[in-house]
Amino acid sequence: MKQIVIGCLLCLLFILSGCNQQQAQPGSTSCEGGYQVVDDAGREINLAGKPQRIVSLTYGTDEILTDLVDSKRIVAYSRWAGDEGITFITKEQARIVGCRMDENTEKILLLQPDLVFVSTSASEEFVKSLENMQIPVYQAGSPDSFEEMREKVFGIAQAVGEQERGRQLVSGMDARLSRLQKQLAGLEEKEKKVAVAFGFESAIGRRGGLLDDMLTKSHVINGAGLLPGEMQTNHISKELVVQINPDIFLLPTWNYDNKHNVNGYYNSVLYDPAYKDVTAIKQNQLKFINDKYRYVNSHHVIDAIENIARSVYPHIFRGEK
Repeated sequence: MKQIVIGCLLCLLFILSGCNQQQAQPGSTSCEGGYQVVDDAGREINLAGKPQRIVSLTYGTDEILTDLVDSKRIVAYSRWAGDEGITFITKEQARIVGCRMDENTEKILLLQPDLVFVSTSASEEFVKSLENMQIPVYQAGSPDSFEEMREKVFGIAQAVGEQERGRQLVSGMDARLSRLQKQLAGLEEKEKKVAVAFGFESAIGRRGGLLDDMLTKSHVINGAGLLPGEMQTNHISKELVVQINPDIFLLPTWNYDNKHNVNGYYNSVLYDPAYKDVTAIKQNQLKFINDKYRYVNSHHVIDAIENIARSVYPHIFRGEK
């Protein structure tokens, strides 16, 4: 009996010693060199160790990963990499990685990845097809606020085993936001501008979305967010824009399907009879905010907030480089 007890104790000690002695980060566990994380879809992902062959299928994860890991660990970016109309990944960065990928299971398999990042909107069939081939898949979401973006960065950092680097990225975001808030603190409520953002199809910017949060943190009033709850949609009519009477129009810049003329759209809005009495038109306050800022999906959200503030309140930043 004594030998059995001793044997059980030795077995328990062996199991405990096999686990990583380093404290696991929130949302992750580790044992025997591997670890487990939870992605933005709430799924548990098991990883044998720090992934060394990463495939990223979204421009947001492209950007976050680029500032978390050595480029040698990224074997493919998303198809948007290098398109500076929508992403912060430069053509040179895309060239260094050398491969751009979409949701093609066979092509991804040829890259022999040990972790693939996809969107939470990716089809269940696609995700399962990768997992059936024993490829770990992390689903990354599209945050609705700066705070949620911080959590997204933390989650991806945990997945690639770079928690400290993730903390540094988030700390940088926080520091820059704090500095910006101090710069804008002198704005009185009556000085804050009301803006309405446009896509090529209509005005956009529902309350509670990321654009709404970025405008708020830029001390800009989101005109679309002023509408009653029943009018909070992804497409806002001309009649409602006139009702809002914004000080500024924020116009799109990314010709994503090669079917839109940015300057032509500018003129169509400027000379639209429906808008002739709107303050933004009367004061010629039509501004371009690059779509990589408006549709940001990474830690570069702080770049977007700063860019909006500088565009709307240039006098506050006059003299800065």
